[in-house]
Amino acid sequence: MDLDRIKQILRDYAYELQARVEECGAAVPGVVIPKRLIEIFPNLFMDTIDTTCRLQADGRVFLITGDIEAMWLRDSTAQVSPYLDLMAESADIAKLIRGLIDEQLSCIIYDPYANAFNETENGRCWSLDEPKPLARVWEQKYEIDSLCYPLRLARFYYQATADRSLYRSPLFVQALKKILTVFATEQRRSTSSYYFNRPGAVAQDTLSHGGWGAAVAEVGLIFSGFRPSDDACVYGYHIADNLFAKKELTELSQTLCCFEEFDGELLDAIDRILSALSAGLEQHATIDDPIFGEIYAYEVDGAGNFLFMDDANVPSLMALPYLSICKKSDPLYRRTRAALLSKRNPYYYEGLEAMGIGSPHTPADYIWPIGLCTQALTSEDPEEINRLLRMICQSEAGTGYMHEGFHKDDARQFTRAWFAWANSLAAYLLQTLILGDEMRIKF
Repeated sequence: MDLDRIKQILRDYAYELQARVEECGAAVPGVVIPKRLIEIFPNLFMDTIDTTCRLQADGRVFLITGDIEAMWLRDSTAQVSPYLDLMAESADIAKLIRGLIDEQLSCIIYDPYANAFNETENGRCWSLDEPKPLARVWEQKYEIDSLCYPLRLARFYYQATADRSLYRSPLFVQALKKILTVFATEQRRSTSSYYFNRPGAVAQDTLSHGGWGAAVAEVGLIFSGFRPSDDACVYGYHIADNLFAKKELTELSQTLCCFEEFDGELLDAIDRILSALSAGLEQHATIDDPIFGEIYAYEVDGAGNFLFMDDANVPSLMALPYLSICKKSDPLYRRTRAALLSKRNPYYYEGLEAMGIGSPHTPADYIWPIGLCTQALTSEDPEEINRLLRMICQSEAGTGYMHEGFHKDDARQFTRAWFAWANSLAAYLLQTLILGDEMRIKF
């Protein structure tokens, strides 16, 4: 794999889109992209390939998250989202994505409960947790979405290339068996041996109840120890993650049914998980709010307890249409969205320079560019999109890049100067606005 050639293909594409929007404007009616965002678009688009990509000798691709040397299964998938539209016309880009998928699958086989990995078995880790992580595990915070994102990336790769070798590969089959075993086990939480304890950590960085997390009723939902923010769940059933699992398992089942030679027992296992999961979501995914009516819960325990909020990290409730879980116009989603963008959500902030959703992962009053991008990607209102683009533009604070979070009153106060996921999502948002209906793959 020639990384320099791939970089040149991507750089030429970025400049092509930049010139196009400078000449013609956005393809989405009523949307005006700020000049500064047009100027820094190549920076945002190229950040992942220029600064985080490490090719392996066997052709696999390892992507660090930015200022942390590890690869997150979630982040790495999102980091390449702006590149997916090129897979159909560039064998080099398709090979890059296949290399990342194979790396992700190998990580899942190594430890399906881990969320982040080292490039080699070097023993590096964020913290000396209990149980002690394996040598290649940076952190073993079990999150449902970490197992769903690689399935999503594999689906997009197959749609763009029709390369059946991916789903036929022993690597994919072995990783899928691991994923299904985890999901089936965590639907029966009482049978699971997973626990996570970080001695001396703040509450959000370790599981409660001695590392096992709060008890849940076994109702068909899949338990998740941690949220997509890497913060511990209060109640073990993270609704957006469970909806994400349902979406990707459904898509996978429909695809694999076309492979006559595919293992029928694995297809049956997918269907069993989906049947229980669908029933659990039907009964427990929503709550009755006195102001907004029926809306999605953020977390539940299956026994009547729930938490309503949202976190900018994706999967989030805001991101459901972005993940193709529902349509933007869906009434249940619209009601939920209205609640998320109100004081009903404790992590929605309004300030002098911006208003949007943050995260308990960062200080109070810090809004996340990822949250603003997700809100724009799920909006049907050009006025709202324009307002969000101005705030996204403001958030770069003269650096030419996005950040993790920034203060609602002063964008110059920000966390993480090098955070590839935020750069890629901003680039993907601009890409969708520039191309409109020409986009072949909608992440």
